Amino acid sequence: MAPQARLERLTQRQEFAAVLAHGRISAGRYFVVRARPSGLSFARLGVIAGRKPIRRAVDRNRCKRIVREVFRERKESLAMLDVVVMCRAAVPRKEAAGARRELGRLLVAVSADRGPPPAIRTRQ
Repeated sequence: MAPQARLERLTQRQEFAAVLAHGRISAGRYFVVRARPSGLSFARLGVIAGRKPIRRAVDRNRCKRIVREVFRERKESLAMLDVVVMCRAAVPRKEAAGARRELGRLLVAVSADRGPPPAIRTRQ
């Protein structure tokens, strides 16, 4: 498994804020996904795994690994989107496969209606 390229990550606070404020939302038991058209030819990912909803570091890390793995598998279908995934709850080991399926469904849901990138949008 190759590490995620730096270009494929959201790193700046402003990038996260833009997606969180204006992104299309889809939520499930373990994840909340927000996505927004980026105007770039590739997808970028940001992951939020807070200490309040997920107490143990090992559980936060498992959640982030699942998110990165599913993103890697589906990044071609997410091209031109900035995606932020928030981990809502710890994913038990037994539920990891179900959590992957859930995240896949959520990513499909937010990528269905992309709309034009922000720079191209026209005023109505």
